[in-house]
Amino acid sequence: MWKIVTLVVLCLCTLKYGVNAENDTKTTTVSNTEFEPETIANDGEHRRTCHCRCGERNEASRIVGGVETTVNEFPWVARLSYHNKFYCGSSLINDRFVLTAAHCVKMFMWFMIKVTLGEHDRCNNTHRPVTRFVTNVISQNFSYSNFNDDIALLRLNNVVKITNTVKPVCLPIDVDKTYVGVNAIAAGWGTVGEKKNHSCYLQEVEVPVLSNEECKEGKYSAKMISDTMMCAGYLREGGKDTCQGDSGGPLSAERSDKRHEQLGVVSWGIGCGRVGYPGVYTRVTKYLNWIKNGAKSGCFCTA
Repeated sequence: MWKIVTLVVLCLCTLKYGVNAENDTKTTTVSNTEFEPETIANDGEHRRTCHCRCGERNEASRIVGGVETTVNEFPWVARLSYHNKFYCGSSLINDRFVLTAAHCVKMFMWFMIKVTLGEHDRCNNTHRPVTRFVTNVISQNFSYSNFNDDIALLRLNNVVKITNTVKPVCLPIDVDKTYVGVNAIAAGWGTVGEKKNHSCYLQEVEVPVLSNEECKEGKYSAKMISDTMMCAGYLREGGKDTCQGDSGGPLSAERSDKRHEQLGVVSWGIGCGRVGYPGVYTRVTKYLNWIKNGAKSGCFCTA
């Protein structure tokens, strides 16, 4: 479901978006300091208390090798557009910030990025989803040379009201958890195969999380997979994966309390669903304190 072949990437990796831009992006870097989220947020404008639950999947009725989701089944999945053209995914993590891949915003003018939430059929012009614009981009030192630190926070121009169709995903609790063997779900509007069109409907695909050691046993060279990345997919069978347009979207898994936490951010890969080339994601636990610190002006759910 994700990836775009881009000539500036010397390692022949495929990103997961479909629009190129050559404009500067205003970015802010925040340190990876310790921070515990509070139920009261202060964004310099007003203080507010958040009473909401994160990661609640809607299952009222119910990518490459994936299936269409139920309407608003994953209410944290958001779509990014540039010049009104869809190109990347993202995820709502509190009422003011979405999380995405750094390569989805590098060299882009942040004020031209539109975030669409609460959407299922992106081709339906009669439906009016929730939309916001970006007022700031917070990113790490991402580089196309190795894809490390492929993660970014987008601050929205207005607070998002948490509803049944728009609600944030939970962040991980255990920073040391590797999630190896966990069946995770990636969701997005990316292409359903290499050289195919983007999907109108939000798609989901379930893929197992691999250890980095196992991932390196495939066709990626060992130096391509760093500790800040995670692989998910079927190493020997292929067939299920994200593809072009899925970049920046979430890889999530259900916890014991039935709520979803975000494990990864769709980052890169070679091809879509190819044998030996599982999808590669930014490992969220490696950036947990950085995320909480950067998004602290938004209100995280209390539970």
